[in-house]
Amino acid sequence: MQFHLVEDYKKIHFSQGLLSLWSGKILLDFGLNVFGLFLPVILYQVYGNTDLLITWFISHSLGYFLLAPLGGQLMNKIGIRKSMYIGVLFRIPYFIAFYHFASNPILFAAISSLSLIIIRSTFWLPFQTDSAKFSSKKNRGKQFSVLFSISSLLSIIAPVLAGFLMSKWGFSLLTVVAMIISLASMIPFLFLPKTKETVAWTYGETFKYFFHPFNRRMVGAYMADGAVGIVNGVFWPLFLFFIMNGEYNAMGMITGGILLAGLVIRLIVGNFLDKFEKMKLVRIGTILNSSAWLVKTIVVSALHVFLASIYHTIAIIVLRTSLDTLVYEKAADRGHYIDEYTLIKEMAIHLGKIFILVLIAGMLFFFPLQVTFVIAAVFTLFVNLLK
Repeated sequence: MQFHLVEDYKKIHFSQGLLSLWSGKILLDFGLNVFGLFLPVILYQVYGNTDLLITWFISHSLGYFLLAPLGGQLMNKIGIRKSMYIGVLFRIPYFIAFYHFASNPILFAAISSLSLIIIRSTFWLPFQTDSAKFSSKKNRGKQFSVLFSISSLLSIIAPVLAGFLMSKWGFSLLTVVAMIISLASMIPFLFLPKTKETVAWTYGETFKYFFHPFNRRMVGAYMADGAVGIVNGVFWPLFLFFIMNGEYNAMGMITGGILLAGLVIRLIVGNFLDKFEKMKLVRIGTILNSSAWLVKTIVVSALHVFLASIYHTIAIIVLRTSLDTLVYEKAADRGHYIDEYTLIKEMAIHLGKIFILVLIAGMLFFFPLQVTFVIAAVFTLFVNLLK
């Protein structure tokens, strides 16, 4: 069997809506990647412990879990585009809160958490809905592989830039730069075609269907995905900071190098996606990811970080490119219920984050930070519940 990558990718057709939507999303990702790598580190340094850090992450995930259905009702009233605009603009108070964070950590933690709840409640449901609508069923795997790879290309630059800014000017300037980049995403979003989707469920009905036995496997799979995501986004950067002895530049450089190594692999995997069954790749990806988390428990040096992360990057590419494409396909297959499916998925992801954060808070009283990697290895396997 021969795979002609260049010829295959030339045949991909991107709709104007998908290009506008993902151009804005890629800018948002770049802004958040510049900011996000050092966020757990700053919270830890300001609070001096992991308890308050964990409390901050629990607070906005819990708020989003409870208010996401109201975000769907708001989208019904004002439309998809206006809802997304709100989600972008509320990044202003979010970043301003972190600019002033050290002066009053409790007050600005509350402001940033509330802003993030509003951002997620108004942005992610419309974004996921339009992504499923604008993408091609025939070429969805290759389309998202290209989009993820472009995002990954910028994410290579983001940690290097973040490390440089942190070393030279500190977290305040980093926050301003991230805010400017994030707000620039409004430009492509202004060119989005108008689409109409309506969430049919009331607030109470959303929770009824969320806990319905029919959705139990799907909810379990996305809870596991959210749980692993919080370990990768919070506790791995914190561990990396300790391994690098607080060197921001080194932390940024090694993260950028790891992301660079995974870029070409992502393109190849995306090409395979439309030729092989996605669930098989998801199963392979979960096993690889689980083993990668276990490997990370024995990391003790920068070289170990790099080697373990390369292996984990390959595992993440196999899983995420397959899983994310599968998610959009499942959402698109729901037809009129695309919003409702997306709503349940988003709520499940954040319920998983809450669950694992509570678990980790207890475990860290007795075990070192590496215990979070063991927990992630176990939770990764539950992503296979998705069918």
